[in-house]
Parts: sequence; C-alpha cells; structure tokens
Amino acid sequence: MDVHGQTHPVSCSEKLPTLCSQTAPASNITYANTSPPYQISQIAGSQTLVGYRDFLTFRFMGVRFAAEPERFTYSSVYDGTGVNEALEPAPECLTLPNNGSTDCLFLNIWTTNLPGPSAKKELKPVMVYIYGGGFTTGSASNPTNDGGNLAARGDVVVVDIAYRLSTLGFLALNDGVHNGNYFLSDQIAGLEWVQKYIEHFGGDPSRVTIFGESAGAESVNALIASPKGKGLFHGAMLQSNYYQPYVPLATAINQTTVPILNQTGCATAADQLACLQAYNATALLSLKTVFNYPVVDGTYLLSTFIDLNSTTNTTNRVPLMLGVNRDEEGVLGTIYPTTDLTTGIEDLAAANHFDATSILSSGLFPLGTSATNNATLDVFNTTTRISTDASFRCVNQFSAYAGVANGVLPNTWFFEFNRTYQDPGYNPNGICAAPVTPSHPHGDPSLEYFKCHAGDLANTFGNVARVGFPDRDGLDAKFGGLITDYWTAFARGGDPNPPEAYLRARGYWSTIGQIAKSGSWEKVIASQPRMMELQWDSVMMPFRDVEQCAVLGFPLDYLTR
Repeated sequence: MDVHGQTHPVSCSEKLPTLCSQTAPASNITYANTSPPYQISQIAGSQTLVGYRDFLTFRFMGVRFAAEPERFTYSSVYDGTGVNEALEPAPECLTLPNNGSTDCLFLNIWTTNLPGPSAKKELKPVMVYIYGGGFTTGSASNPTNDGGNLAARGDVVVVDIAYRLSTLGFLALNDGVHNGNYFLSDQIAGLEWVQKYIEHFGGDPSRVTIFGESAGAESVNALIASPKGKGLFHGAMLQSNYYQPYVPLATAINQTTVPILNQTGCATAADQLACLQAYNATALLSLKTVFNYPVVDGTYLLSTFIDLNSTTNTTNRVPLMLGVNRDEEGVLGTIYPTTDLTTGIEDLAAANHFDATSILSSGLFPLGTSATNNATLDVFNTTTRISTDASFRCVNQFSAYAGVANGVLPNTWFFEFNRTYQDPGYNPNGICAAPVTPSHPHGDPSLEYFKCHAGDLANTFGNVARVGFPDRDGLDAKFGGLITDYWTAFARGGDPNPPEAYLRARGYWSTIGQIAKSGSWEKVIASQPRMMELQWDSVMMPFRDVEQCAVLGFPLDYLTR
C-alpha cells in the first residue's frame, strides 16, 4: 500500500520497510520495566551503553560523564569503555542528611531516535537541564524533571546532568590552585560529554540548549558568563534566576573558607587541603558554615556578574529565554504576624536590608488582597511582592534589558508564569496551591492564589500527570503541552514560537488555539520591553513592576547606566 492508499502486487523476495508497533509499557515515578525484552544497546565511543525503552522514549539512565574527582579538584570528561548498564537513574550528589554519593557525576538521556552505525543521521536538538535546590540539594533524577514527555512531544533529545553540591562543590582555598567553582567544572564536563557523544543518541551537538530553574538558572547564567562555556551550547533558558553576584575570591575565603577551616580543625594543619579531604564528607556538609555560591576565580568566572557591555567577548552570545513566577517568594518568605502594612514592610526591610522609608513613601506597594480573606496574608501579599521583585523579577528584567539594549543578547524572550502547580511537598507556607472549591476539589486555578517558586517545573516537563498531580480543571495537561511546545520550539529554532505547520502535523490543536488567542511571543525590545504572561489564555504585556524595581534600587537600566 502506498502513501495514497493504493495497493500493489510485490514480489515475495523484495525487501520492504516495516512498521514497528510499540510494545513497551509506560513508566512512571514508581515503575519502569527495564527487563531484557525492553533493553537496547547503543555504542558511544569506546563503550556500549545498555538502556531501555518505555512507551515514549529510549532511556539511558545513570551514564557516567566524569570520574569522581578528588575532593576540591576539577572534573573532566570520562570516556567509557566496555559494556555498561544505563538502567538506573543517576545517583544524587551527596547532600544532607546523608543522601546520595560523592561519586555522582552521571547524566540521564531521553531520546526518540537512535541512529544506526550506517544510517543517515537525522539529528534532533538537545536540551540539557540543570537542576535547582539552592546549590545544597537537587538531583538529575528528580521525577519532576523526567525528560520523557518533553523529548517525545517536542521532538528533542533531553539530558539531565548532575553536579556537586554545597561545600563539596564550591569551597575555595587560599593556595591559588583550589579556587572553587567545582560545580561549574562538573556542568562543563557534562556539556563536553554531550558534544562528544550525544550524536550516538540522535542529538545534534551543534544545537544544544541549556536550561535550569532557581540554582539551575543561576548555573545557566554562570555558563553564559564563563569563557569555559564557549561553544558548548547554542541557546539558554533561565527559569526563576535569582540575584546573586559572584563573590571575589579573597572575600569568599575570608567570609566562608576561614570559618570552615576553624570548624573542622584544619586551620592549624600543616596541609589544610589534605585535612579537609580527609574530613568526613557528611560532617563537612553539616557544619554551621557551608560554601554554596560561585566565586570570581579568574578562570571559570571573571567578573561579579554576567558582562553585558556591548564590547564584551567573554559572554556567550546565544538566544535567550528567561522569566519568573509571579509570586516567587510566596513559598520562601516569612509571614510576619501582623495586619498592619507599615509594620510588615518594616519587618521585611529589617530582615533583608531594604530601605523601608523609600518603600513606604513611594506608595507603589499598597496593601495586597489575598484569596483567603486573611488580613495577615494581605500584608504578606505585599511583602511577597517586594521580596519577589528584589530577589527575582528585577534582576531578570534588567538583565534582559541590558542584553538587548547593548546588543549582546539581542534575541531574548521574557515570560512570567501566572498559572503554576505547586508540589505539595514544597509548600511550607501553605499558600501556593489553587483554592479548593466544591466544584474543584483539587483547586481552581482560575481563582487567585500565590504563584510560587518551583511551581512552573511540572509544566515545563509536561509531567503533571506523571508525578501524580490531579488535573485541577481539565486544563493542566493542555497547559503543560503549551509550555513544552514553547520550550521545545526554542530548542529547535532559537525562537519560542512553534511553527503552525509543525503543530498541525502533530495534532497539537489545543496549543494552536491558545496561540491564536495570545498572538506571537514577541522578542524583548529596549524601547518597550514586553513579556508573555503564561496562563490559560496567555497575553503579551509590558514588564511588570518597573517603577517598583527602581525604588528597590534595581532600575531597568541598572546595568547600562
């Protein structure tokens, strides 16, 4: 039968292409059938990796990309040999209370295309995810960032890479050799592995997009800023990047390394490095002082913030997507026990070194209205706005503006999530879930609620159902599809607007309908910067809280003055 539905007699000896139906079961967060019938071997350099297939993708889990480095040294690419199983997810890097391993530099791969040794390689874009967790927690194998749905729906190859955390990934010594930023060397080794070997898994090494959330976005920011990142990626996406300038090496040693040396008893050791290397790893992470921030080491990072001056040749000039959740600090901020706005702002200012007088006199932060008729939460609504602006929104907006205005990152798109789905396990303030109503027992996202930090992740990966979240209003799966269509369109073409022909060919009618309502996602322009507010029925709108950011000391031209 031909493509027109006409049948033709064919010789029984003629070799014909065949259609192979899928028999592998779907995996979920508690189940994956990795038994021999579903295993598949793939050669990558001098090694053969044995992964498996599930209903959506070929999965190669726990692939080593770097040997375990000696503590406080830099990692390099591991070139495997022999036959190695890739059936179990990458182990977590050691974190408290005593989870994971110090031997943790592994990655996970999801792909729909495994080219044969002699077949023409039709390679797909690659999306490399870097997890968040404040540089003290996180995992490349968190179920929320499973890449199977993203790879299958978006026609991309997805890779999650691990990196060392807390003091083990950051501690700098005053010896001119062990200068910190080991976490960044891990991420770069992972990207170098991708460049060398991802073609064997159907990925195109010339079309690599890095993306991350929270500390993962901070990592992406550092990779854009790092001369060591050049040529390793071709697009970048930052979700909920926070304001954390890189600390000069000498300052970091004085404020963090010296206390750690004192607390471990290594300050007086003849060989401080050997003393720290011999110290119990879990005990090291359990000290009162931890080292968990990037430093200006002169090799991986050269300045205290990403260089967006027009003459820079350090910054990696790639297409960029970045943005925030509307109420990031709702999950992180302190709910001060007051119903008086002035008291709430003064308490917040005292705790965070804000200028309360300027904030109050500006009149730009009036009393908010919470969804629960709770006067204390009304004040918290306002303090959350202030702390979200100061920690998240302003830095992302002034970075996007400077990159575009100076021509360093001219192809930039901005977003703000106004629809989120908070993991119930990460909602300590209890106010980041959509309100429950008789008609919506799992919450009604059309009503007001705090759109908090990390509430975008399940949608980014299209994993609302996979991680067991109920569909609250019949639109969660469709919204997740819309977001993954935007994200993967950016990976495929450096622009988040998916071609309608692609959407039609795949039958993504819901996304087509939503884009018809929202219109095209416009690039940021310096004269009138705008963003896509991501929700059901998304809309383009001006940057939010520009005047408020100026009052907080972060005007839009913060990096261009």
